[in-house]
Amino acid sequence: MEYVLQGWQCGSVYKPIYLEAQAAVALASYLRAGQTPPTTLVNGTTTDPSNTATTEPAVLLKPYWVNAANMEATVIKDKFISVTDLCSAVGAAVCTAAGIS
Repeated sequence: MEYVLQGWQCGSVYKPIYLEAQAAVALASYLRAGQTPPTTLVNGTTTDPSNTATTEPAVLLKPYWVNAANMEATVIKDKFISVTDLCSAVGAAVCTAAGIS
């Protein structure tokens, strides 16, 4: 995120960790109960890297593109990175310019 704010990187991909954790718990609960997870949860497939003929059901979450304009509304709002740590690393003026306080 530091490089994004400093203009050295155009953005970064982010998936909220709490959503990944919720999906993992929900999927594990269905599987532990011996039930088939609903299609609203298992919404895609993934291919086995060692055998591309094998596909498995998967929970696919939407990734978000984070840039300086939406950083506060994504990774900072979700407390993925603290404002104090970020602004200490890049400088208060950089954070202020990006609307981060």
